[in-house]
Amino acid sequence: MFRGVHDTGGKRVPRSESETPPLWRNRDYNLWWGGSAVSQLGSGVSQLAYPLLILGVADSASSAGIVAACANIGYLGASIPAGVAADRVSRRALLIVSSVVQLVLMAAVGLAVAGGHVWVPQIAVTALVQGVMSAMHQAATTPALRRIVPPAQLKVAFAREQARDMGTQLAGSPLGGLLFGVARWIPFAFDAVSYLFVTLAALFIRGPLGPDRAEEKTTEPTSVRQDVGEGLRFLRRDSFLRFLLLWAALSNCTLAGLAFMFVVALRHHGASASVIGTSESIVMACGLLGALAAGRIVRRVSGFQIVVTMSWLMVAGTLGIAALVARPWPAALCFGSLVFFMTPLNVTFQARMAATVPDRIAGRVMTTTSMAAQSLKWLAPLVCGALADRFSPTVPILGLAAMFALLAGGIHLTPALRRFDDGPHTGDADLAAPDAAPEPATPETTGRDAEPAR
Repeated sequence: MFRGVHDTGGKRVPRSESETPPLWRNRDYNLWWGGSAVSQLGSGVSQLAYPLLILGVADSASSAGIVAACANIGYLGASIPAGVAADRVSRRALLIVSSVVQLVLMAAVGLAVAGGHVWVPQIAVTALVQGVMSAMHQAATTPALRRIVPPAQLKVAFAREQARDMGTQLAGSPLGGLLFGVARWIPFAFDAVSYLFVTLAALFIRGPLGPDRAEEKTTEPTSVRQDVGEGLRFLRRDSFLRFLLLWAALSNCTLAGLAFMFVVALRHHGASASVIGTSESIVMACGLLGALAAGRIVRRVSGFQIVVTMSWLMVAGTLGIAALVARPWPAALCFGSLVFFMTPLNVTFQARMAATVPDRIAGRVMTTTSMAAQSLKWLAPLVCGALADRFSPTVPILGLAAMFALLAGGIHLTPALRRFDDGPHTGDADLAAPDAAPEPATPETTGRDAEPAR
């Protein structure tokens, strides 16, 4: 099954941008994009079904929060080891193994639900292991994508990744609500089957996904501790990445709380599973529009202006949700406007990091950054769920609005962000050398998933 799984390969001669074929002619990218799209659709279906299942079984927002926290804790705890693995062993193997394990996990949940043996601790442990596998998958995804897509096309590729993720969420949420209404086990079985597609995509990509081990054969092997330290030093020397670590951790925590409370609050006010699914589809539709507009926005608007605008829109959107949560459609539009402006920012950050970080440490740097961004997400559903049970869903939503306001105010006091549009300012000349982003394989020279895990 794993024939050719350990990738090797040297540097390729870069082409000029005019000689680079368009992405729609890139076989490996299209194969990966399609497999990831099916997998993301399955994740969108099960993502809605998870809290609905726990709320139906335990009738407790706190229990649903514990399950969500377990998934985040698993992802957080595995991020750095997964990043080291992505720079040491075959990224193709990591993509395949992590997808197969998640296939088995989702199949097991579906069988348990179908048999009427749902136990909250069992679901929590499953979510924990799935978080670990998601970290492994994400650690290999972005470095592998850099091998598939030429550097000149990275922004376009990341915009298409965002559009894919938003589009699958747009379809996944109502489909999840519909399937959950038919039978509770169906969404989890659907997600299990979807992992087969991304597994096959990773298996049949022709080009090497790295890492390149040839140059390391001439040097002494390094320890895991040394590998982690090298990635941390790169982060410490780049002022933009230092800013991103802190800001992403706080904003992602707050956003995770808002996404969790959106479902809980709608359910609290009597919304059915299908109404909740449709509401989330409205949110994802706005995100899809943002992804489609992202290319034009990032070309015409500075990164600093995007961050400032999005930050204050988060405050306004969250207050709108708090005021309109008893009315699903207006509340969804408020949430959707927030997501619309997040998408260009994600594209800007992803492209900047992918173009700056050297391939040989890409797994470590990007998973360390991702770990920092996810480091507080586990706290949000726990705190918000407890506050919702103690008071009402509106109380934690107002608290999240206050947190967004603090973040928006802090943006104006951050010098590193004002220099964002000037380009990278890393202090290590060797790490930022021109060969930091090797030319990826193209269809002519040779012959997954740029989503964040959930």
